[in-house]
Order: sequence, then C-alpha cells, then structure tokens
Amino acid sequence: MGSIGFGPIFVSLRVIITIAFFFVFGLSPAQAVVTSTLPEGIRSPMLKMGVIQGLEQRYTEDGKLVRLTDYKSIEFDAATLSQFSYEAQTLISSLNRFGVFGLGDSLNLGVLEISAKPQINYSAPVMAFGINKKWTMALAAPIIQYRNRVKLSQSFSNIEYYRQQFAGLSPELDEALDTDIGQAVQSTLVSKGYNPLVDKEETFLGDLQLVSIYELAKNGDTKSVVQTTLTLPTGPRYDSDDLLALNSFHKLSIENVFALAQEIGPYFTIVPFYSLNYLFSEDIFMRVPKNESDVIPDESSKEKVTRAGLFIQQFGAKAVAHISDEFETSFEYKQGFRGQDKISGAKSQRYELLEKNTESRWQRVAVNFSYSTVKSYFKKTSAIPMMVGLDIFDTIAGRNIERQQGQELSLTLFF
Repeated sequence: MGSIGFGPIFVSLRVIITIAFFFVFGLSPAQAVVTSTLPEGIRSPMLKMGVIQGLEQRYTEDGKLVRLTDYKSIEFDAATLSQFSYEAQTLISSLNRFGVFGLGDSLNLGVLEISAKPQINYSAPVMAFGINKKWTMALAAPIIQYRNRVKLSQSFSNIEYYRQQFAGLSPELDEALDTDIGQAVQSTLVSKGYNPLVDKEETFLGDLQLVSIYELAKNGDTKSVVQTTLTLPTGPRYDSDDLLALNSFHKLSIENVFALAQEIGPYFTIVPFYSLNYLFSEDIFMRVPKNESDVIPDESSKEKVTRAGLFIQQFGAKAVAHISDEFETSFEYKQGFRGQDKISGAKSQRYELLEKNTESRWQRVAVNFSYSTVKSYFKKTSAIPMMVGLDIFDTIAGRNIERQQGQELSLTLFF
C-alpha cells in the first residue's frame, strides 16, 4: 500500500514561513520623512535600533488579516487524506470494508499546526555630513538580527484506535497507520534538497545605503526637499534552498522622496510626501514549479532566472506638533504599492507561477516622540547638541503582505 503522500500540505507551509520583508534606510517601517539639512561642515552620527514583529500575521489577497497558524492549520481527516494520494484512498477503502460503521471514513490523523514566530531586530549606524546649507549626504549600514521559531505539531488524532484494531495485518497497513505528519514534512523537504525546518537565528550586514537630502526651494514658511537613497547589494543573496530565509536583500535600488514642509503657525507643520523607488533587475537562482500543484519544486528545477526591475510607490503625510524647544511629536500616515514580479528564464518553464501574489499594497501609521537639545545648546543651556527619538509603527491594512509592527529608538549627535 505504501505511505501516505503529503504534497499539498506545502501550499500552507510555504505561505506561513515565507516572509516578504524589505529593510532599507528609506523604506523601513519607522523611517520618517526628512525635511531638514545639516549646516555646512557639520557632522552628525546617528544610531537607529529597532524591532519588527507581527510577521506571523498576514494580509491576504482580499485584505483580511489572519494569523497564519490558525488560518492554515490542516485537519487530516478521511476527506482531506483522500485528496493527497492513491495510497490514502486505498487505505480508507480497505478500512471501510472491515465493518458497517465506515471505519475508513472516520479515520483522522489529526490537525497539523505549522507555526512560525519571526522577529527582526536591527541597528543602523548612520553618518551624515553637511556639504553646504542645502545639501546633506549620509551613509547607513543596517545590521540585521533575524530570529524565527518554527514548530510543527499534530493533535486531535484518532489514529491510536486504528493501530490497536488493525496492527499486524500487513506491513503496508502498519506503515500507513504509523505516519507522523510533522516528520513526513521534514523528510520530504530534505529529500527535495531543502534545509530542514529548524529554529533560525542569524546576524548579518544588510544592504548599504548612500543617502542625499537636498533642499530644492524655501519660501517663507514653505520648504521643498528631495531625499535620494541609493541601496547597494551588500546583503545576503537569494537562497532557494532555505524556506525560512528572508530573501529580501542583495538588491540594487534607487529611491526619491519628494516632500513639502508647510509651517502652520509656530506650533504645527504639515509634510505631504511622495516616494518612488526603483528596484533594478537581478539574476538569481530559483526553483521553477512544473505546474500549479508543484508548490515545493525539487532541486532539479533550480535555474538562473531574471527578475525584471519594478517600482515601489508610497505617498502620505506627516503632521508635526512643536510642543516646545525640546519636545516634538508627529503622526504619519502612508500608503504603498509594489508591482508584480516579472520573471523570465532560458528554459521556457512556468515562470508565471513564481509571479503569483507578488503584487502588494499596504497602509502604515507611525507616531514619533522626540527630544532635542539643539536649540538649548545655542542658548548655552545644554552641554551638547543631540536628539533622541522614539517611533512606534504598525501596518493597519494591506494585501499580500505581512503585518509589520514595532518600535525604533534613535540617537543623533552633532559636531
């Protein structure tokens, strides 16, 4: 009779543990729009430290927020098992012939719960320099600490009853009744050349960013600024053998953020902005599915493909309240859109299957609290000019994207 096949389970497995995360200086969830430039010759080191959580929750294609462990748990009852393989159908039919109570139809191997708990801690040292009073340059080097806790668990099975009743009738039946779903998943992954699903913890350098902030014009209480970020592919390359890999680094991109700061009296500033980020095309090794049901392609399907360049757009506004010379708070709202991947290769394979559900949208909010001694330093009431900021951010809506929520703490000095 043979063992029961578990191919379709990987539809859920891939959705749960694949993370579409990007971290760049200009696109991190807590990154605020910058509208100020440094005075000429002034240096400003900055350290950003943050944590991003909520990645185990995902906004689906229709915009619903789901916890993937609950949404994608699979009950392996007779109806589900019969869809997986001919061997499973044969087992159920054979058990039904043992009596009038539909023993095969009552077979249940339990519920397989696949849980992943990814978390990203990052620190980003930044060094900025005032070229002149209108132009500031900066270099950022994000250091990523990625942790993911993965657990496959099986519960609510009545298989023990069947083992007691039918053990020893045949070796094939014993093998089918002795199936461990979690172990079967791990064995299938390894046989296809994937890394086993084990807890992951790693630290690495992300993609370096070279940032330019230029004041375009200033007229009274209105100022326009463009921030340009060149991201260099210094982070880890795409890994098609690791289902837990972030696979969001080693990308070349250029982003322009256009912002208009309008002061409204002495205590408020409104900053509408628009950003356009272009990800350049890249050649990477990916596993290309043979068809729609080939959700976990084996190692022989790996080939070098080209992912075409695409645009990421964001727009929104920030409202800033100047409470005093030292304290300031702001609220920011933005919407974003990422175009669908376009993938091509030399073997005329089903590359369109790799493009499915890669288009994404999101809405994010962020609240910032900052303390600055810059003005008090010039008044000679503070020893050093510095700024401390705290950002709290969340993804409040989206499509085909993980929820990203967290906090970022920043410290900025001037000399």
